[in-house]
Amino acid sequence: MTAQSPAKNPREFQGRENFVDDIHGKSDRAVAIVGAAFLDSHLEQLLGSFFVDDYDEVRALVGSDRPLGTFGARIRMGYILGLISKEERDDLWSVNQIREFFIREMGELSFSDDPLREWCFLLRLPNKILLSGETRTPRRLFVFAVALLVRQLSLRIEQAGQARRAVADEFVFVENMRGK
Repeated sequence: MTAQSPAKNPREFQGRENFVDDIHGKSDRAVAIVGAAFLDSHLEQLLGSFFVDDYDEVRALVGSDRPLGTFGARIRMGYILGLISKEERDDLWSVNQIREFFIREMGELSFSDDPLREWCFLLRLPNKILLSGETRTPRRLFVFAVALLVRQLSLRIEQAGQARRAVADEFVFVENMRGK
């Protein structure tokens, strides 16, 4: 009997859709770190939904301290497998860059500080969807981008499950029967 695949583990999905509720009243640093963690978890689920249904082998690749165990590696793999668009990839890289800046830099930081402010305004998905009259603060753009990406990746997880890879048939050596 096969172990339950990561894509079918109900614990993997708990609380993910509640990102906006989870960050209410939190510092900008917490928002950046939690937002990236939500997306990282979704990318892990996306890959697990697409790979063959072999829990142990998938965990050997996407688990912590594994080849696909980092946010950056998961972004790259999702993109090169065609599971995410170039625009999604670019915004995921921006979220990662913002998170890394908050992690590296000590002291009081906010999304309004440069270069964070600039990076937030470069996020592509919110600029496509927000109406021209809506207030565009760096924090709001970041939160909106993460929420959009969480939703987008959730849909991609469903699509990936429908296109899940299958284990190849056993290798069969075919003997050349010419002249016999």
